[in-house]
Amino acid sequence: MKKLNATEAANIVGGTSKVCSDSYEKIIVGGVSSCKLITTCTDKHGNKTYQAQTADDAKCAGPIAP
Repeated sequence: MKKLNATEAANIVGGTSKVCSDSYEKIIVGGVSSCKLITTCTDKHGNKTYQAQTADDAKCAGPIAP
């Protein structure tokens, strides 16, 4: 049997790349609304991470969720 290093082993059980998706959300804090680009990433273990960045208000057109 061949010994594997950590990188080789990670590739066998699903790789190390993340799967990410983007969405735009209007967020209201203290009566002030802003548009945010929300990036959601899931790693090979199912762990999710979120990142928010300010985006152009035109990207968040549509109804506001309560």
